[in-house]
Order: sequence, then C-alpha cells, then structure tokens
Amino acid sequence: MGTAVRIRYLRATHAGGSVEVTADAPPAVDGRRLTFLVRAVDGSGELVATGEIDRAMVDRERFLTAVSDADGWRRAGRRPGHAGVCP
Repeated sequence: MGTAVRIRYLRATHAGGSVEVTADAPPAVDGRRLTFLVRAVDGSGELVATGEIDRAMVDRERFLTAVSDADGWRRAGRRPGHAGVCP
C-alpha cells in the first residue's frame, strides 16, 4: 500500500517527448516499510526527476476486512467506535 511519494523535479522535457521512469527495489527491508528509488529520464537520456515512493506491506485479508467493516459503518451513517450520539 502506498504511503508517500516524494519527487524532485530537475528539468523540463519537450512537449510530446518521451520520459522513462524506473523504480529500484530497496536494498533492505525495514520492518513492513519499503522505499523505492525512482528516476525519470527523457528521450535524450537526460535525468529530469528523481524521487522516492514509500510503501507499507499489509496483510491483504486483514486490510480487506477492515475496509469492508468501515464501509458498512459509513453506510449506516456512523463511525467505528462511535455511538452516533452527541453529548
């Protein structure tokens, strides 16, 4: 699951020009977080942007269950853990 994107714009490209973007896998995993290094190179081979994409590894079934539960609460007009009554 994506958690953040940081891009450093370095230079413009020609209108209609091509840009190739690559992402390199992190050399090591730090718990459940991954940071991919990203590079964008234009058709003339010039570096036009660099950046990082942060992702978190999640348990798919647990995530889908949580999303489904939250969606049910929203349809009922309530929030999880909230009785729906103002003090």
